[in-house]
Amino acid sequence: MEQVVAESHVVPLDAGRQRLDVIAHRAFEAYPTKSSAKKACKRGEIALDGQVTEGSRFVEVGQRVDRLYPEAESAISFYEREIEVLFEDEYLAIVFKPPGLRVNGNQAKTLERALPFNLRTSQQPDAIVPRVCHRLDAKTSGLVAVAKTRRALGGVSQAFMDRRVDKRYRALLVGRIDGEGIETADVDERTAHTTWRAVRHSRALKGDWMTTVDLIPRTGRRHQLRVHMAGLGHPVLGDLPYGLEGLILFGKGLFLCAVRLAFAHPITGEALAIEASEPAKFEIVRAREARRWLKYHEPDAGSQ
Repeated sequence: MEQVVAESHVVPLDAGRQRLDVIAHRAFEAYPTKSSAKKACKRGEIALDGQVTEGSRFVEVGQRVDRLYPEAESAISFYEREIEVLFEDEYLAIVFKPPGLRVNGNQAKTLERALPFNLRTSQQPDAIVPRVCHRLDAKTSGLVAVAKTRRALGGVSQAFMDRRVDKRYRALLVGRIDGEGIETADVDERTAHTTWRAVRHSRALKGDWMTTVDLIPRTGRRHQLRVHMAGLGHPVLGDLPYGLEGLILFGKGLFLCAVRLAFAHPITGEALAIEASEPAKFEIVRAREARRWLKYHEPDAGSQ
């Protein structure tokens, strides 16, 4: 049965000598653990330079790793769910992924499986079932680039690999951090680079402060923004793995959203710059926490 490429990853210069299953785990959100990537290799879902091979094989810089659909394209099941579309033409689209929804993978409910219900069918000769061109953590909401043709898929995917895409995220952090800065701590033993800038400070009952920041990842490591902010002592609000005990807001999800994507259109060359507003829950929580802080501190204010 035909095997269809779902997403691709070119092994970067700083990857070092690693096994195929380890690279697949780090490159594709569909395999959240090394064990799941190893099993995927055994099932024939991972190809190296177009050839399915064993997960124990070591890969070299510049080689291409593909995650494959195990079934023919026409046999892929779909998920009927409304997704916001911010840009669409014959070749690609930019959509807003809701928080908690995986981009792709073997689950029945993923963003990729919902796309056919939300996008127009391309009339181009190389049209494909719409495919996501890059990774976005399941807990993170925001803008995602989607290809509707094979040429667009290759062009946008390569732009992400070559770091020719301008990305910006909005986050709500625990505590107060001022100004702006650059964080370069390694993530998963690989070089990582994040630029951050404080946008707004607001009071919070727990932790005393919250800071709204803009984050620009110059590299694309797994959980990079979350790891870097936690390393600064100001984890993203709602981040269970990297948060501070007693300062995690349960039940509201992760306060991290991809709010800007800008790159050259792979077919027309047009400069695309798509932006989205921060989710409404950001302001709801800021206002609620400010009220709680003020109410708790009112007796002290009245005694002065």
